[in-house]
Amino acid sequence: MSGLTFFSKVPALKKWIPLFLVLLFFSLWFPWNNRDSGSVHSSTQLAMGTLVTISTWGTGDVDEGKKVARIFERIRQVEAIASRQDANSPVYRINHSPQTKHVAPPEALVTIIEKGLEIRQQSQGAFDPGLASLLDLWGFTHGVPEKGALPEQNDLSAWLEKRNQFPEYGIHLNKDPNGTVTLHLDGDVFALDLGAIAKGYALDQAMATMKQSGIQDGLIIGGGDMIIAGSKGGKPWRIGIQHPRDRDKVMAQVEVMGDMALATSGDYERFFMVNGERQHHILDSKTGKPSRSGLISVSIQAKEAMVADALSTAVFVLGMEKGKALIEQLDGVEGMLVQENGERWKSPQFKGQWLDEQKND
Repeated sequence: MSGLTFFSKVPALKKWIPLFLVLLFFSLWFPWNNRDSGSVHSSTQLAMGTLVTISTWGTGDVDEGKKVARIFERIRQVEAIASRQDANSPVYRINHSPQTKHVAPPEALVTIIEKGLEIRQQSQGAFDPGLASLLDLWGFTHGVPEKGALPEQNDLSAWLEKRNQFPEYGIHLNKDPNGTVTLHLDGDVFALDLGAIAKGYALDQAMATMKQSGIQDGLIIGGGDMIIAGSKGGKPWRIGIQHPRDRDKVMAQVEVMGDMALATSGDYERFFMVNGERQHHILDSKTGKPSRSGLISVSIQAKEAMVADALSTAVFVLGMEKGKALIEQLDGVEGMLVQENGERWKSPQFKGQWLDEQKND
């Protein structure tokens, strides 16, 4: 069965799991005891607030299950570092303890934050790893707010006023001559939320663990993020991208052989409606509100899932023209963008095509 059918059988997780990445091959869901060298073997677990699926092209390895367990464990190690809900995580302690606003973070967290700040600069703030308190105001901390109420305007205005006091976005990562790294957050309005980049980093680490174990052909999916290696028995991995306004429709198909990461962000993942207007979780730090850039779906291909993850958010907030410009200036980055008015764009080297174009070929 397809990934869409699989995810729809977990109603309690619907508000957590973006369904825009759909596997188009039907051999995906093979039980582990059907191990052979001519099929896809898959295992799915809950991690990072979504369903994570690890698929390998049949290696015939009797230890494959143990290897996949180690891959899941690596994902959970990253989650334990980057989660802001886990009271034992460094991010939680940074956000909740004033005395640790100026801290020496773990190496993995440094890597995530450094890349996040780099993409924040490249996107002129469209991607921002410091929006935890804003997401809390909107109720998107644990998925979608049940009552679907707008934040109080006074609270939003206060957040914006405090934030505008720090034009450099209030998050600083510094290294001294001895190599010691410190993280500093300005004021009480800045708090880390790495949900739009840490999941990609976790998939990068998971794929590295997969290859280190000797598995060279595989695919790992976590929500809207995906990382791919090798092939499916000499054939490409085939992935579908969900239509942003029809959850049962696939609008584009991607076929990949070799190493690549893919991430999709859309306004249909986590949202609620107020007076006919869609209030979604991709927030614009300049307005304090859901992005109104005109884009409703952004898919990014890159070498690293961490980069694709963050850039899909950044481009969504930037909008069509500025988003295209950012994609075009970055090496190894390709994009597929869809606007609410139906306009769409695909960069020349994007590995995939619109399905209606395929029918007309």
